[in-house]
Amino acid sequence: MLINMKNFFTRFAAIAMTLVAAFSFVACEEEKVDEVVVSDATVDVVVKAKTSQSATFDITTTNAEAVAYYRTTDTKFIATGDFVFKNGKEIAPNTTVEVSMPYLEEMSDYRLVVAARAVNGAYTVSNTDVHVPDYETSLSIAVNNLTYSGADVVVTPSEHTAKFVIGIGDANSTVAQFLAGDIETLSADGNAPKTVTLQNLDENTDYIVYAQSFNRENTGSDVVTAKITTLEGPNVDIQVSMDNTIQANVTYALNDKCGAVIALAASASVYYEFAEAFGGEEDLLMTYYYADMADLVQGTAPVTKQWAMNGECDYEYLVAALVLDENMEPYKIVHKEFASPSFDENAPEAKVEITLGANTSAGPQLIYTMGEGTLGYYQSVYTLTDYEDLVAFALSEGLTEEEYIQQYTAFYGYVMFENDDYVWEGLAPNTDMVAVGCPFNKNGIEGYGKNAVLYFHTAPADGTAAVTTEFVTKRENKVKRALSQKFFDPLKK
Repeated sequence: MLINMKNFFTRFAAIAMTLVAAFSFVACEEEKVDEVVVSDATVDVVVKAKTSQSATFDITTTNAEAVAYYRTTDTKFIATGDFVFKNGKEIAPNTTVEVSMPYLEEMSDYRLVVAARAVNGAYTVSNTDVHVPDYETSLSIAVNNLTYSGADVVVTPSEHTAKFVIGIGDANSTVAQFLAGDIETLSADGNAPKTVTLQNLDENTDYIVYAQSFNRENTGSDVVTAKITTLEGPNVDIQVSMDNTIQANVTYALNDKCGAVIALAASASVYYEFAEAFGGEEDLLMTYYYADMADLVQGTAPVTKQWAMNGECDYEYLVAALVLDENMEPYKIVHKEFASPSFDENAPEAKVEITLGANTSAGPQLIYTMGEGTLGYYQSVYTLTDYEDLVAFALSEGLTEEEYIQQYTAFYGYVMFENDDYVWEGLAPNTDMVAVGCPFNKNGIEGYGKNAVLYFHTAPADGTAAVTTEFVTKRENKVKRALSQKFFDPLKK
């Protein structure tokens, strides 16, 4: 198909002219808009410092013809440049100017509005908000009334302190551990000192006391510290000498803070079992004290007490001492461990003889005489019937009379370290009796000599003497026996 190109271009030209005319008409009808004038001035504001009553700013401007600032307590306030220049204060442009805002109120918010006017009259306006904090706080601490178990810490806070915290740590503790640990918070009453009492501290120990104050906005001060060393508390030094397996000489030296010491010697292997059975060490020691089976020592001069041990070689013992303070209240328990000496092969043979002295209705006088090299002996008095019962029991158990009487008398009888002529009062009158002595050398029960046995008959009664009915006859004896075993199983009526 042939197209008439001439006619085509004629029609296209006509359409194009019509469109140009239409668009030209629209442009002539648009509303005229004023040109916006832009400021090329710059404003930079830095809060240089602030206290509870003032704030300081560095205002830096460039490309400015003039600069002014205005302050307000309304942090939402939006000001124009004209308003700032009309109501504020002008400062030098195109430099850094330090501006102070004094007489502010603590714990309040303020806005600093800065306007910089460019040469073309346009403004650059900057808003800077600042919070004025509460007053800073501080405190001091002083330690008074330092004892072996506590101290008084006097805390003196500054005037505007709302509260403070205090705590204590060991000599290796740190501030970070204090802040994260167990601390006590106390309210402050102005700058009035407050006393905080520290208790239950260990004696003769280094500690660090920590404290920190806070204002009403809970801003903390620097942590203040004080080093303290508690005093030595009530104490006793215990020394034990043991040249043989039976005698232990215990020397107590109390310090000037110790009111008294209650102590006993014991087998290390059974002491804690006894303590548990009695409800604790303190109860055990007090029970033995009331039964006159423990030492009571007072005063600062060294005191030596003798204890009779169980007579075994290389045996481990301890002295347990309940330390009482100046008010005679329990403070602590001290232990002193020791051991008996080893077996001495050169120890001489032990001997003891028993003779009957005056034998009246008041009681028989039994005279025990030790041989040379004999350290001591166990003694007791039995009725003949009771003695024969013991022997019969020993034989039924495959024991000899000698060894069983030694065991029984050592446990239930008396230990003696010197010759004796005691008058045994209260024995059954007109009765066959047996006096026993079991001698030992420095090796104790591992160094027994031959038993001494005396058969005798008590005098008839005169109607005035009291009669003892105990299986093992009682007598006065000042030597305390160490706690060594819980029971002796064989025959005891």
